[in-house]
Amino acid sequence: MTMTPSRLLATIVSCCVFASSSACTASADDCASLGDKYVELFMSSQSEDAMKLGVEVLGNAAEAGREEIIAYCKAHSTPKASVKRCLAATSMDEFHKC
Repeated sequence: MTMTPSRLLATIVSCCVFASSSACTASADDCASLGDKYVELFMSSQSEDAMKLGVEVLGNAAEAGREEIIAYCKAHSTPKASVKRCLAATSMDEFHKC
């Protein structure tokens, strides 16, 4: 099952009960970094067949996912610890698990 960016972040947020503390909540810059990491991993995880669609098409899809992740992160007080785990991911599978 593939997780959408919003479902992924909903899972992250629901696992952390301390998210309401402002010291533990991701900043706008943290959320932007999370979105950038998504783009990096999304683009590097594409198969050769998917790459035939073209970098521009995949880039547009990655950017749409980035914007969705950033918006969700900001709107749902995503914990800094969750963002930190996601930023350490080296694959989309790891990103989805963080």
